[in-house]
Amino acid sequence: MDSYILELDPQLYSSLAISIFACLFVIQFIFIICLIVSLSKVKKRLKKFLPSDKNMDIENMLVTYNKNVKEVLLKEQEILDKIENNRQSLSNDIESTNKLIYLTNEKLKNAVQKVSIVRYNPFDEVGGDLCYAIALLDEYNNGIVINSIYSREACYSYAKEIINGESPKHKLAKEEIEALNIAMNK
Repeated sequence: MDSYILELDPQLYSSLAISIFACLFVIQFIFIICLIVSLSKVKKRLKKFLPSDKNMDIENMLVTYNKNVKEVLLKEQEILDKIENNRQSLSNDIESTNKLIYLTNEKLKNAVQKVSIVRYNPFDEVGGDLCYAIALLDEYNNGIVINSIYSREACYSYAKEIINGESPKHKLAKEEIEALNIAMNK
């Protein structure tokens, strides 16, 4: 058995070792540069969160931050409670207003809503249409008819009750019927 032993020249061996160390040195140098760049990025990101006061530690900063967050949450809840109370109050006000509007509309049904006037001249000796019949009715055609007759000697006024579009107690003149029909058709 012959063994072959590789004999290396000591000069070649030392230059090979130097080359390997030089490559490792360059690789380490590149790695250190990458670490420095990465560290500077991390420092920039941390500056956003760390206090400018160098004496304050991170634990105190986090405790203060947590306290501030709790205060903000409490204030937010107070505001939400006030908003809810205001909403309920407004809801009650709207309900009251709607009831008032309903009651007002119901009362207005009995107010005078339909009005008509018919002018006429029953006498030949008096010039112009100085006489008139006025119908004043509510939503249900209840109200009165007023007839005013003017002559040279006197002026007469007559009021007649109207219930459901008719006069139950008095006979209506043709002018009064005309005024009543005009008012009921409004």
